[in-house]
Amino acid sequence: MALNESDIKSIVESGEGYNAEFKLQIPSKVKEIAEEACAFANAAGGTILLGVDDNNTIKGIEISNIKRSAVQDALYQISD
Repeated sequence: MALNESDIKSIVESGEGYNAEFKLQIPSKVKEIAEEACAFANAAGGTILLGVDDNNTIKGIEISNIKRSAVQDALYQISD
């Protein structure tokens, strides 16, 4: 599901909780992102927003192609 700017702002304003997780950066162990996604998939679903801090502030993030590929690979592993 693609989120638009309004959707993202609404999620951020609501804060982290059962259906939302914020990460300021991609963790050094990208497997953590896959574990979060797996937990959401096994529950009622959810959203992981990168570039958002614990104070519900959108900071933004730049993701290198290497990190992007690592995250995609980690997510692919849970879909097998």
